[in-house]
Amino acid sequence: MTQPGLTDAEVSRFKTFGYHVMKQVFSAEERATIRREFDFMLAEQYGPSAYDGSKRHWTMMMDEDTPFFASLLEDPRFLTVARQLYGDDVVGIGIDANRYTGDTHWHRDTSTVHQYGVKFAFYLQPVAADTGALRVIPGMHRLPDDDSFREGVRALELEEVPCTSLPSEPGDVVAFDLRLWHASHGGSTDRHMCTVVYYANPKTEEELTALRNQGEGNVRAGLRNFEPKRQYLYSKSWMSNPHGSPVRRAWIDRLTEVGYFEAPGVVEA
Repeated sequence: MTQPGLTDAEVSRFKTFGYHVMKQVFSAEERATIRREFDFMLAEQYGPSAYDGSKRHWTMMMDEDTPFFASLLEDPRFLTVARQLYGDDVVGIGIDANRYTGDTHWHRDTSTVHQYGVKFAFYLQPVAADTGALRVIPGMHRLPDDDSFREGVRALELEEVPCTSLPSEPGDVVAFDLRLWHASHGGSTDRHMCTVVYYANPKTEEELTALRNQGEGNVRAGLRNFEPKRQYLYSKSWMSNPHGSPVRRAWIDRLTEVGYFEAPGVVEA
């Protein structure tokens, strides 16, 4: 088994362009487990026949009813890379599963460049440039907060924007900086994608404020937009750290310290 992590050249390329494709991270057996847990939890949260292709379905995947998904934040294949890119004190934030429909417009996965980190995305079906693969604008994670760029890129047809497409097969993982502008084009009405997310540990007052606000933003983006049955991001079980993980304990302590958990809906009441 190869050692987890990126080479120095891959780290440098990521920091320059904002993305990296990790090939065949998951074995065939793991892919089968991912599929079972994905199908189970989406049916559990929305009903077995609820998806009709008209609206995206989304749910967190961090508890023991989906144990393989729940293990991924601390899996060295993800955590080692996140630490290489954002420091050993990087904070594990979440794991989710999605059923997408159609195109995804150009956006960043953060409301400000002062709140950043890495998202690892993996698809359960093959995706190509015009069938829903992630499209990125390389290097744009370095752009400051810029309303004029946002307005300009969204005024264009999605496929008119100069970009790089990142095709992937089941088992591949696409890593990208949360500040990187990205989109997708031509996806099916039932595109299955999962993510593992880490945030950089905030150091400045601007970064602390941004992370504190992000908890409320994540509730709004997930629970209020998509309305899964489970109306919280983190369960009491996850917060109790039942396996006594020192890594999770450090994350919980840091996120508590900065006030990330304080917004209604972030933690199970």
